[in-house]
Amino acid sequence: MKPCIQVVGLGPAGMEQLTLQTYRLLKKAKRVFMRTRRHPCVQELVAEGVNVVSFDSLYDRGATFEEVYAEIVRALCQELEREDEVVYAVPGHPLVAERSVRLLQETLAGKATVRIHAAVSFLDMVFSQIPLDPVEGLLVRDPGELRTLSPAGKEWLVIPQIYNRIVASEVKLDLMRLYPDEFEVVFARGLGTDGQSIQRVPLCELDHQDADHLSVLIVPPCPELPSLSRLAEIIGVLRSPEGCPWDREQDRNSLKKCLLEESYEVLEAIERQDAYNLCEELGDLLLQVVFHAQIASELQEFDLRDVLEGIIKKMIRRHPHVFADAKAADSAEVLLNWEEIKRQEKGSTDVAAKELFAGAARTLPALMLAEWTQKKAARVGFDWPDKAGPLHKIHEELHELEEALQQETGIQEEFGDVLFSLVNLARFLQLDPEDTLRQAVMKFQNRVRKMAERIEEDGLEMDKLSLEALGKYWDWVKTQEICGKIVYL
Repeated sequence: MKPCIQVVGLGPAGMEQLTLQTYRLLKKAKRVFMRTRRHPCVQELVAEGVNVVSFDSLYDRGATFEEVYAEIVRALCQELEREDEVVYAVPGHPLVAERSVRLLQETLAGKATVRIHAAVSFLDMVFSQIPLDPVEGLLVRDPGELRTLSPAGKEWLVIPQIYNRIVASEVKLDLMRLYPDEFEVVFARGLGTDGQSIQRVPLCELDHQDADHLSVLIVPPCPELPSLSRLAEIIGVLRSPEGCPWDREQDRNSLKKCLLEESYEVLEAIERQDAYNLCEELGDLLLQVVFHAQIASELQEFDLRDVLEGIIKKMIRRHPHVFADAKAADSAEVLLNWEEIKRQEKGSTDVAAKELFAGAARTLPALMLAEWTQKKAARVGFDWPDKAGPLHKIHEELHELEEALQQETGIQEEFGDVLFSLVNLARFLQLDPEDTLRQAVMKFQNRVRKMAERIEEDGLEMDKLSLEALGKYWDWVKTQEICGKIVYL
């Protein structure tokens, strides 16, 4: 017979809220291990002769609550080696915001019986004192879990165990990342006890309150909270009969130009290293994604949830070196694994010739398409061993272009070959050809703009000057750049 640990809840307040079953179990036990003596009914139980052993001393030694809970579980497991039955009591309900019990269940799975005894939880007191219907949506989180919180804004958020002002301050800072500073929250202490208090306070003043182990924070729904679901709802309203005429008229084809424009505006913000503008442009780009998902939903093809589910599964599936047991020494090996997984997803481990360049977007800029094509060929072994190969090829293609110019035939084809060879060399030099050319264009524009300014300062007109004179101004701008007297932002 497996040893058994009886886990009971002490409820949120005094002994009158214990279940009769729990009371009898506590009275019968040789001794009761308690997570903490800091609970309204503990002294009453001690007065009735219950032998209590608490783990309060562990809180002084542990650096984090997780360490404390791990020590508690270790101590209980050691006790189970000596006794067939152990009684462990926790505040509230054993399975509501009680990490030590969850950890105990995980540790003893298959080794011992963990019997949970129902109890009144602190949530029952919240429901009785606050006009909160969990049907509207309810999140219960420990203070340490808030940094990864992503609420949709429709749900109530309940945070128990605001032990002191330090914890209250940490909770406040984590929530102010999501909610408005002045958003009104409910701070409750001692719910269900004679000394209970309920206050409505601005979030920014949370750490001004007297907090203890019986403190609970209740955060009401916040419709203004930024979330992906709220953006989707807004697009849905705009597309509705009562929405915006322009938004209703759009379809996939009409939005193609918008998608490209927003993508290039994101690139421009990155190139300008303008974080503020980048934030705005990423929002505009996200809008296009949600807009297309809304159109697909109206056509009953798929919706935003399907888009999210698909990309989440794909990222996990194609990163087995992170989410599974696969190994990848470097980024090159990651890419090889990625391609192999893609082929397996399509039901084949061989590279079919007709599928070698499948997936290429014909609307990609030509330089990007050339680079993408060369990388695809390289992954099946068709590539130069080093940069000497593409460099020699450039000279060869330039010679063929010269011949084409002399013969006045095949000029465009040979010129394209030169560009393609230059892209190949850029790849070996680990340069982004699209970005490199863009930077060269920006540099040219800046120099010509500075030339025009200097020519105007000299009282001359740019279009009236000879090429030789313009060349001197060009050389002057380059000299000023080298001396550091001209810096382009």
